[in-house]
Amino acid sequence: MSQMVRSAARSVFASRGRFVLTGTAIALSVAFLVATLVLSDSMRGRAASDIAEALAGTDAVVQGVALGEPGGGPGDPARSVQRSLDPDITERVVAVDGVDGAASQWVGFAKLVVDGSSVGTGTASDVGRNWVADPALNPFRLASGRPPTEVGEIVIDRSLADDAGVAPGGVAQVLTATGMHDATITGVAKFASADAAPLQRTILLPDGAVSAWLDTAAPTEVLVDVAEGADRAEVLGRLSALSDGEVVDGPDYIRTMQDAATSPLQFLNVFLLAFAAVAVLIGVTIIFNTFALTVARRRRESGLLRAIGAERRQVLGGVVIEAAFVGTIATLAGLVCGVAGVGALRWVVGLTGVTLLTGPSIVSTASIAIAATVGIAATILSAWIPARRAAATPPIEALRESMAEPRVVSPARTASGLVLAVAAIAGGAVAVVGSKPVWLMLSAAIVPALVLCGPALVTAAARGGAPVARRAAGVSGSIAAGNLAASPRRSASTALALMLGAAMVTMFAIFASSLTSGVGTDVREGLQADLVVTSATADFPTIDPTLAGRIAALADVDAVAALSVAEGIVAGKAEAIGGIDPTALPTMFDLDPIAGDLADLREGGVAVVGDDPALLGGTLAIEFERSTIEAPIVAVVARSTGGFEAPLYFVDRTTLDAAVGRQLDALVFVDLADGAVADAEADVRVLVRDTPGSFFETRAEHVANSGSEIAAFGNFIDGMLILASLIALLGVANTTALAINERTGEIGLLRAVGATRRELRRIVRLEAALLSFVAAAIGIAAAVAFGWALIDVTGGAEIPSVVVPWPRLAVTLVVAVAAGVVAAAWPAFRVSRLPVLELVSRDR
Repeated sequence: MSQMVRSAARSVFASRGRFVLTGTAIALSVAFLVATLVLSDSMRGRAASDIAEALAGTDAVVQGVALGEPGGGPGDPARSVQRSLDPDITERVVAVDGVDGAASQWVGFAKLVVDGSSVGTGTASDVGRNWVADPALNPFRLASGRPPTEVGEIVIDRSLADDAGVAPGGVAQVLTATGMHDATITGVAKFASADAAPLQRTILLPDGAVSAWLDTAAPTEVLVDVAEGADRAEVLGRLSALSDGEVVDGPDYIRTMQDAATSPLQFLNVFLLAFAAVAVLIGVTIIFNTFALTVARRRRESGLLRAIGAERRQVLGGVVIEAAFVGTIATLAGLVCGVAGVGALRWVVGLTGVTLLTGPSIVSTASIAIAATVGIAATILSAWIPARRAAATPPIEALRESMAEPRVVSPARTASGLVLAVAAIAGGAVAVVGSKPVWLMLSAAIVPALVLCGPALVTAAARGGAPVARRAAGVSGSIAAGNLAASPRRSASTALALMLGAAMVTMFAIFASSLTSGVGTDVREGLQADLVVTSATADFPTIDPTLAGRIAALADVDAVAALSVAEGIVAGKAEAIGGIDPTALPTMFDLDPIAGDLADLREGGVAVVGDDPALLGGTLAIEFERSTIEAPIVAVVARSTGGFEAPLYFVDRTTLDAAVGRQLDALVFVDLADGAVADAEADVRVLVRDTPGSFFETRAEHVANSGSEIAAFGNFIDGMLILASLIALLGVANTTALAINERTGEIGLLRAVGATRRELRRIVRLEAALLSFVAAAIGIAAAVAFGWALIDVTGGAEIPSVVVPWPRLAVTLVVAVAAGVVAAAWPAFRVSRLPVLELVSRDR
C-alpha cells in the first residue's frame, strides 16, 4: 500500500502541469460551496445571536392575538395582523404576582428624513419604537448621547446614523403615519451588540410621543420580567387571565423573532446553494475529463503493470490515490480561498440590497466538513469511473490500444437517453395541459437524458455542421468538426459544463423577464394618468396625505387620485386593502371592471380583483387591528394598481380611514390639463421634491420602473452566473489542453504536411467554438422548454404569462461561443509553438 501511495505521489508530481487546471476547478468549486455555507451560517447566526442577546432579559411577552397567516400586505411580511391590546394592559401586568417589571412596546412606521431627503433603501423596514427605560427589557443600548425624554427627541440606531451622516445633537424630521415631525437626535443606539435590529432601521421615541406620532392607542406588546424564584408557568397563567391577548414564553418569543428575521433570507440561501451545486457539478465534469484522458494515455503503462503481475485493484487503487492527492490539495486550497472569499460573496449578495451582511463570518465545523467531503469525494468518484474502465481492460488490449475512448457511441446509452428525454417531455406536457405541478418532477429527467445522449448529440451536430464549417473556414473547419465527432464522450462531457451554465442563464433570464412583465402588466395596461407620485419604500406607504390636496390646488392640474394601503385579514390571510376615491381613480387608472360599479364603494362596498363575475353580490369580512368590516362585494375588477404590494381588495378611502385610522398614501395619480403639461409637470415636481417620502415619476418612468423591485435580484443572479461561468471556462481550457496533448502526433503530422501555426491555432479555436455553440444551444433550448413549463404551471397571479427574452438569449449564445474560443486560445497558442519533430516523435 505504501508503495502505491509513493508511486501515485510521484505520478502526480511528474504530471503536475496536467493537474493544475483540474485542481483549480476543484478549488473554485469547493471555495464557492464553503463561502456559500459560511455566508448562510453568518447571516442566520448573526441575526439569531443579536436577537437572543437583545431579548435575554425578557421572560415573557403579552401581545395581541394574531388574526391570520402572513400574506401580501404592506410592512413586515413575516408577521400577521394582531388585535390591539387594552390601553391599560401594562399597569395590569405590573400588578400580577410574580412580575418583577414590565415595559410597554409601541411599534409603528417611522422614516428618518435629513435635509429634506428620506434615509435608507433596500430590504430593511423603517420602524418606530418607544425607548424602554428598564435596561433589562430594553433591546437597545446607547452607544453615544442620552435617551429621548421630551416630545421631539429621538434616538436612532447606529446603522441609520451612519447612513444619514448624523450624530447626537443633530436635527432631523421623522415621517410617520400622522405626518412629518421635527426632531432632535439625542443619542445613537445599538441593538444589543449589533448596529441595527435585523432587517430594520429603528427610530426610538419617548413614551410621550408614541401615541401621537405612531397613531396607536395601545401598546403593540408588553415585555415582562419574571421575578427571580417565581414559578414561570404560574406567572404565565396569571398573565393569560388578564385579557384576550396572547402570552408567549420568552424563549418561544425569541425563536419567533429569529425565524421572522431569517425567513426573508431563505430564498438567498436556496439560490446560493443551487449555484454552488452547479459549480460542483461543473467541477466534476472537468475532473472526469482530466482523468479519462490521463488514464487513457497511461493505458500501455497499466497494461505493462498488469502483464508483470499487478492486480486490477492495484491499478485502480493507484489512480484513485492520485485523485485523492489532487482532490485533497485542491480542496484544502478551496477551503482557504472560500473562507477568505466570503467578503466577495457578501458583495455579490449585497447587490440585492440585503443589509444583514455585517459582522464577522461564522465558520462552523459542519460547513468545513461538508465542503471538504464534497470536494474530495467528487474528485475520487470522478476519477474512479475511467480508472475502473482502464483496470478492467485486458493487458494485451491495453498494450495494443491507447486511445482515450471508443469512437463509436453505444446505442444502448443513446436509447436510454432518448427514453428519459421522452419521459421528461411527456411530464412537462401533462403538467402544462393538466395544470399538475407534480408532473414537473418528471421533466427533471431531461438532465440525465442530455448526459446519456450527449455523445450522440455532439457527433450528430459535428457531422451536420461539417459542411457549414468547411464553407466558413475551409479545411480547418472540416478538421475541427471531425475532431469533435472522433471524441464524442470527451466532447459531450466538456459540453455538459457549458450546457449547465447556459441553462442556468436561460432559466433565470426567463424567470426575471416573466416576473418583471407580470409585475408591470397592470401598470402598462391600466395607467392613464400623466404623472405618478410613489412611496420612498416598497413595503410601506410613505407619502404625506396632504400632498394630493396641494397638487390638486395647482392651476394646471385637472385631477388627482390617491391610493392608501392597509393590511387586513381576508379568509385567514393577511392581504393588502386599498383605499381609493371610486370616482377619481378610475379616470387615471383603469382597473378594468368586469362586473358591478365602483361608484358603489361610496356606500361601504368592496371591490375584488379577480376574473369571476359570480363574486358580485357576496359579502366579504375584513379584519383589521382595531376593527372588522363586513362589506358587500359591489364590483369585480380584472387588474390592480401594479407592483408586488398591489391591493387585491378596494374600499372607499373614508371607509378604510374609519377602520384603521389615518393613513399615508402609497401612490398619487395626477392628470394634467391639456396644453400645459411642461409647466404643470415642473410645478408638481417641485412639490414632490419638497415632500420627503415621495418620488416623482412621469407615466413612462412609472411604467419602466414597475418591475424595478427585481432589478437588484437580477444583479445578484448575474454575479452568481459570472462566478459559475468561470469554472465552466476552466473546463473548456483544461479539456482542450488535454485533448491537444493526446493528439500531439496527429497535430505533428498536420504540421509536417504543410499546416501553418496560424492554421493549427485556427483549428483548435474552431473546435472550441463549435463545441461551445452546440452546448449553449442545447442548454438554452432545454431551459426554455423547462422554464416555460415551470412558470406556466407554478407562476400564479404574480407571473400570469411566460416571457422569453430572446435578445438576451442570443447574447448568451454569442458570449458562450466567444468564451469558449478565449478559453482555448492559450492551449492553441502553446501547441502551435512546439517544433514539428517534437510533435511527431511524441507517443500518443
